[in-house]
Amino acid sequence: MGKLIWNQWGRLLAITSAVYMIWASFWAYFFRKFFWDMVGGTLGPAGLVPGKNTQPLVNLVVLFPLLQTFTMVLGLFALALEMPLPILVNTAVHRSILLRIIIYFMAGSVGIMVYQGETISVIGEGRDGVVSV
Repeated sequence: MGKLIWNQWGRLLAITSAVYMIWASFWAYFFRKFFWDMVGGTLGPAGLVPGKNTQPLVNLVVLFPLLQTFTMVLGLFALALEMPLPILVNTAVHRSILLRIIIYFMAGSVGIMVYQGETISVIGEGRDGVVSV
């Protein structure tokens, strides 16, 4: 009984995290802000001006929404692993815990770079290590 409860809790946490990541990346397209721009930044009349050391990452978020796109794709893929289509139900991709761990780690790492997705990266994108049945 205990494993069933932990398994379902882990699955619901992963589904909630994936949906939040998709929603955060959707908002990140409209309100583009790099979360770590305060590192080396200066406070000016228009607000915080990012430093030169964060310029490449600011370009990936503000000028080209590459990190937002990666966040959305990883969130959709994590959601597809937890709520699979009937085609994916008994495949090796759906059963692989290693793939899930890699996807959740990458999603958390990419999500922390985008301001709207930093909460899900800190709270926990992932599971408790129990394989869903």
